[in-house]
Amino acid sequence: MNYSTLFYCVNNIQREVEKQSAEMDYEPSERSVQNILDFARCYETVETEETGYVEMILN
Repeated sequence: MNYSTLFYCVNNIQREVEKQSAEMDYEPSERSVQNILDFARCYETVETEETGYVEMILN
């Protein structure tokens, strides 16, 4: 294998990896994060003797 071919292959793979990571580089909006945290604050699970775990959403 010629070194220039090897460099081409490595550079091509590196570009593809960078492209994929750039596509995945995003953050959720502040509103989405806040909605998830609000839900987590009002969600509770308790264990009962007769039915096992019971999920409750507190208002």
